[in-house]
Amino acid sequence: MHTVSFIHLEEDDKDLILSFVLDEGGGFIRSLMLHRALFFESFLPEEERGTKVTLEGEELGYEQENLNTLEEFEFAGATLRMRSRFRHYELDAGKLDPEEFKAIKQALERQNHDARFQIKFT
Repeated sequence: MHTVSFIHLEEDDKDLILSFVLDEGGGFIRSLMLHRALFFESFLPEEERGTKVTLEGEELGYEQENLNTLEEFEFAGATLRMRSRFRHYELDAGKLDPEEFKAIKQALERQNHDARFQIKFT
């Protein structure tokens, strides 16, 4: 399980990005990014639309990289679980404060405006 140090949000009329900065130990970090490209999405085939999930440094083939869309996001206390088309991710978000959890929920609601993935609270 990866530990989330903090989150970063970037939103404009073209992109909705939610990044989880993960503590890899020894002063190293990497990002798990949920990215919805609103501006270009209408030009994509149906199977390529939705929120893309990318873990920095994860080697995926071209097809998996472009089709690894979010299918489910689960809030289980301080644990965040994500299921994408090709991968599963589990994050320890115990370092985050309630305002950051609220920001995550709001960002996910904006990314999920067309109900392409499930949001669960357990």
